[in-house]
Amino acid sequence: MTAPAPVGLYSISVRGLDVTDLLSWAARHRIAFVHLRGGRRGCDLAARDASTLARWREASKRTVPVTGVTADTDLADLLSADPAVRHQAREEVSRLADAARAVGAGWLRLLARRPLHTTDFATDGSGPLGDLAVPLLIELHNPKWLAERPHTALVRLLQQQPRLQLLADSTQLAQALAEPGDGRAAERLERLGPWIKVLHLSDPGPGLADPGHRVVAHHVARRITDGQRIEVAVEWTGADRTPAAALARYREHAAWWNAARPGTGS
Repeated sequence: MTAPAPVGLYSISVRGLDVTDLLSWAARHRIAFVHLRGGRRGCDLAARDASTLARWREASKRTVPVTGVTADTDLADLLSADPAVRHQAREEVSRLADAARAVGAGWLRLLARRPLHTTDFATDGSGPLGDLAVPLLIELHNPKWLAERPHTALVRLLQQQPRLQLLADSTQLAQALAEPGDGRAAERLERLGPWIKVLHLSDPGPGLADPGHRVVAHHVARRITDGQRIEVAVEWTGADRTPAAALARYREHAAWWNAARPGTGS
């Protein structure tokens, strides 16, 4: 029997706990690690002073690690043709990347709600990464990303930016796989595989019964078996996000993930 794989929890899954309480709660329930929602709608890491960030880092050392932080900034703003929009997005991301590193995280997630349709990127010379404190992960938050033109533009961007990687959201990718089109979405997902750094088992309420979740999970699991390092965490965004409800979904989906992995007899 294959040993259970470590599974983390995205902090959006639980309400009513501050950062230190969240980390202590996660440790008590043997949650392997935490991803923090770090933007203004989360714990607003960039607005915290150095002593608070240091205290949270020490708390994570005593409890569970904070391995990543999510931003609400959109990739399209970092690549905007408008220099003012580009500059503001760069400043937001830079501050949050510094704060992420201060709490011990290893990456910062960007949302990507607006698919790219060009390979001519506005990047102010050094690119959207520049000298940021931690690498950036793109979360493809629109099912159109696996269409031909956005996918081509995305691959070009990833090839140009060695520190840029992907966060795979199982709900978004399941929707992308089900989009009507030319039938090549699964092939395009396969091509993106080498850049996947994190998988979120994303449940907005109905669970992970949609077959697309299993397609995404099997794709990631194969890569992990082949030696690729990918973090897997539960993202619960249903109506009830009390600690009890979040823990129940975490346990359910962690068990689902471990059953989906090769070598578990599923």
